[in-house]
Amino acid sequence: MNGGLVTGCDVVAIDRLAAALDRREGLLQRIFTDAEIRDARRDGVRPGSAVERSRLAGRFAAKEAVRKALRDLRLPFHDVEVRTAPDGAPLLWLRGRPSTLRCSLAHDGGVAMAVVVGVVEDDVG
Repeated sequence: MNGGLVTGCDVVAIDRLAAALDRREGLLQRIFTDAEIRDARRDGVRPGSAVERSRLAGRFAAKEAVRKALRDLRLPFHDVEVRTAPDGAPLLWLRGRPSTLRCSLAHDGGVAMAVVVGVVEDDVG
């Protein structure tokens, strides 16, 4: 892709993601990095809880939004990592490095959504 402003967004039904994670063994580890799983369980949140599933759904939406922004739907899920800054803001890492892309996450009414924006100077693929 050529440089310029990029945007991507995605929405995820939290219950659908939770059901898929419960139904398909190993899916959690195929989609999310160990750091993302730990982060979704921070502050004593239990595995499989509604809070964990909501946090994971937001991260999944962010991964999809990054893939859309970069116009690369083949980008492996582990190449996009959502971390949490000390102030609680989501930070995007791409292929193990901090990304210049910015992300906003929201959860409400059983839906998680993510919006990703940024300027890409050159081919990031």
